[in-house]
Amino acid sequence: MSSTSSVDVNSAFPAMQDSADAVQWTKLDGAQKLLANHSDAKRFFTKYTMLRTVVGEVKPVFYDSVRTRVKVLCEEKAFAAGEECDDLEAVSMHVVAYFHYRLFMEEMKELMAQARLLKSIGMEGSGLRFQPREQNIDASGDKPRARSSCRCGEPSVKVQLHELSYCPAAFIPVGALRLRRVSKVSETGEFSEMVAKIDRVCVVKSVRCFDVGRVLMKAAEKIAREAFHVRWALVDAQLSSKGFYAKIGYAPKAVQTCMELHLPYVVMAKCLAEASL
Repeated sequence: MSSTSSVDVNSAFPAMQDSADAVQWTKLDGAQKLLANHSDAKRFFTKYTMLRTVVGEVKPVFYDSVRTRVKVLCEEKAFAAGEECDDLEAVSMHVVAYFHYRLFMEEMKELMAQARLLKSIGMEGSGLRFQPREQNIDASGDKPRARSSCRCGEPSVKVQLHELSYCPAAFIPVGALRLRRVSKVSETGEFSEMVAKIDRVCVVKSVRCFDVGRVLMKAAEKIAREAFHVRWALVDAQLSSKGFYAKIGYAPKAVQTCMELHLPYVVMAKCLAEASL
């Protein structure tokens, strides 16, 4: 699909490649190395991961979504950045996963200091653990104008319209996707029902081992159930990612493959039986 979004990716792409962005994503490589031998690395990384959701081209969350997609989908797949955005951006909901690197490093330094202390008193390997500190990873200056309600005892995926002052400078975007409510057409060409269509799913390569993709898809399915009120979620799955989607409950909807951004993909579906209708 041609790029008709109001975002000029061709002119924005050089800015996305500046030193600040390069330094941000280089930090993720360091975080991965620190967690390489951690016994509960996925949970630890997820502890410092948060989601932001916006409708349409609301900055800076939408911008973070685009630059993450450009990094992953364009750099790794080697196609032009100008092809990334299309006319569906303004009518889609964008979900971005952020990693709070500063708080992560603070706790890592504290854990390393505790390990040195235990070693100095001859208690290394004793299993003794200090009480971890509670960390607040809310973005400073985040002023949502509206948010969704949540069920008692359940974390909510907040659908927010952000004030322009919101700037998650402390966060590194590590993954993104977009979704929208579309009509499902039967084989005879007649309207069947509304479904959630998920596409542009991407996770920065260095953190794919920490279940960021699973967290993003779980958030998308929650939105599909509670905001879109649909029974089915469809995802455009690249052929190399079919195994991942199969593990989280998706099955191929059709045998034939399609092409999007010069890449073959297959449509996979999952039933969200508990959706409120």
